[in-house]
Amino acid sequence: MVGNKDEDSQPVQTTLGELIESKKSGMQKMKSAKSSTRARKHNNARANDKKSTKKGQSAKATKKQSSKVAPSKSPRPKHPASKPAKEKKEEPKQKTGTERTPSVPSQEGTALKLLPGVGAKLAQKLASTGYDSVERLSKARADALSRRIKGLNVEEAKKIIRTATEYLRGRSVTDETLSVEAATPVSGAALLAAEDSAAETATAKSDEEGSKTKEYDIKLTELPGVGPKLAERFREAGYDSVARVSRSRPDALARTVAGLSKDRAKSIVSAAKEAITSRQLAELAEEASKTAPEPKRGAAAPPTKKRGKAKTQETVVSPLLQKAKAKKPIEKRPRPVIKSSGLPVPESVLELRRELKARYRAAEKAEAAAGSEAPAFASGTVQVADLTSDETTARLVEAAIEVLNETMTTGRPSFEIPSRSADNIVWDEIKDLLLLGMRTISRPYHSLASVLDATRTARVMEIVYQLLRSGLHATKRELYYADVNLFRDQRYSDKIIEDVASMLPTTRDSIHVVAAARGSAMGRIVIRDAGDRIDLTQMGTGGWAITPFLDQVEIVESDAEFILLSEKDAAVMRLAEAKYWNRQPCIVITGKGSGDIATRAFLKTMVKELEIPAFALMDSDPYGHYIYSVFLRGSKRLSYESPFIATPELKLLGVLSRDLDEFKIPKSVRIPMMPADIKRVKEMLKEPFVQKNDPWVEDLQLMLRIKEKAEIQAFASHGFEYLTDEYIPRKLETGDWI
Repeated sequence: MVGNKDEDSQPVQTTLGELIESKKSGMQKMKSAKSSTRARKHNNARANDKKSTKKGQSAKATKKQSSKVAPSKSPRPKHPASKPAKEKKEEPKQKTGTERTPSVPSQEGTALKLLPGVGAKLAQKLASTGYDSVERLSKARADALSRRIKGLNVEEAKKIIRTATEYLRGRSVTDETLSVEAATPVSGAALLAAEDSAAETATAKSDEEGSKTKEYDIKLTELPGVGPKLAERFREAGYDSVARVSRSRPDALARTVAGLSKDRAKSIVSAAKEAITSRQLAELAEEASKTAPEPKRGAAAPPTKKRGKAKTQETVVSPLLQKAKAKKPIEKRPRPVIKSSGLPVPESVLELRRELKARYRAAEKAEAAAGSEAPAFASGTVQVADLTSDETTARLVEAAIEVLNETMTTGRPSFEIPSRSADNIVWDEIKDLLLLGMRTISRPYHSLASVLDATRTARVMEIVYQLLRSGLHATKRELYYADVNLFRDQRYSDKIIEDVASMLPTTRDSIHVVAAARGSAMGRIVIRDAGDRIDLTQMGTGGWAITPFLDQVEIVESDAEFILLSEKDAAVMRLAEAKYWNRQPCIVITGKGSGDIATRAFLKTMVKELEIPAFALMDSDPYGHYIYSVFLRGSKRLSYESPFIATPELKLLGVLSRDLDEFKIPKSVRIPMMPADIKRVKEMLKEPFVQKNDPWVEDLQLMLRIKEKAEIQAFASHGFEYLTDEYIPRKLETGDWI
């Protein structure tokens, strides 16, 4: 029996050995899974081999002594459970010879080292504190980052975070591959394989998308305003290619590159986008020429699909340019038929018309000589375009995609909107217009102060998109009622409408949102409104109500020699009753106060297409002079639309301050000026476009001296027909205007 017990004790010891070995193998599995895949497989194989051999030797003995082993299992596994804890310190010593564990931080450091200003030591510190990838670093807070890393202040942390954010926006295919590898732990062999596959992927993509590799052939110095020194600063900041510059935001570019202003950054980014777009269009033309000549459109389609997968910006810009070219013949309106009325015309008016025509011909020759290189607007101003529905839709989608990309990269989306404040209004002295400057304001979602306006902006963009897709127009009042609870007041929705139009940038008519027009016109002109032929000489005393849908209005013919613009509807009624256009060939138009956009745009269209002068008849007060300036050079609030609604050729016929004494207006009908009137006159005298016009300055200074004002109806003191029989004819014959 003793011999049997000794023989039976061997299986018990063998079973305990199995428990110890299984515990060891379990601990080794946990450690090897963290270090590398190869170590885990090796340990599992070794544990499985031992387990299988010992199970084969003691399988029968274990079954016989199962009842005796049961009490010995409960106290003893506690001792071997503590042994692997001691062996934890020994296992890393056996694996120090391999390079599997250090491969992860080294690769993370490689990705972080791609950031300008991040060296090897700083990359190690960032990885050790948890910022082991560029994506994680871009979402960090500057104060938290400076607290965790010794020797790093808040300003330096902000700069590193901005650089990481810009890197994510403008990284190339190889950079993206590196950042993905940095975020996942791999072994040394797997790392080499990943690098080889990344190189193969980059090569394959460059073969498939030849335009992308050729984009980087454009040198930074080829951009206008970028010299060798500035190009070197761009490279130091991480913008080492034109493609990366084109994908950056101007405000971030100005912050990152030393000595670069926001306005200059915006022009450089715009130039970079144009350079890349022109290169891509040239490549599309080359690819189309290589294909068969019959299916031209089909040949140009495949490259567009490839480019759509690469970058969303390219997807939007390419159709925009293609559709604009297709629409060009439609945009040209047929020139109206110019006839002769046979009525007497003052010689001063004819002389002014000849000067106007000569100026137009000179401008056309200058534009033809300059070609496409001539800038449409002054430098440092927003380039506004009157777009078709498809072009406006493309720009709207592009703006929405930019916000979505910013949401995914930074988590802090915002709308960049041109500032329409007075300090961002630029007077173009050559074109004599008030234009919108390049300064922008940010409307972020993450700020409590602006989240409501940002939401309203997105909602207006959605409504505009629906209008463009359906081909409908809506008034500002209708847009307000589309979401009353969000807008709360129409003044907020009106402001957002103008913000969206200037953000695209285009006219308000291009986004299919119009305002109710209150102006009217009558006289010697025939128009076609939505296919209906209308003769404005047969419209009675009320005249033709100017429609806000001016894109459906076409001038057919006219024999007028000039245009009369009246501030007051009462003066127009007097001209309509007298049928003044039968005395002198003219067109009479009124905006009934401060002219709306439709009235201003229709006036500009008539002057431009008929090539005839226009004269303004306003009250002799500061407000009348202000209304004249709005028709003349545009308003500051709608400065982005000035090229399409302002009429620099407009002359101020009256009522001038000197006319009060010259035409012997009685003191009883003159009105003393109030302090607010005097203040407005002084403010107008400070405007640069007023200071350049000496006769205008003299008339305003005379108004300040006499401190009196008068309305157009003041001439009724001499008789109700004095305005049409004496005042207007004498002013036109003598050429007494400003």
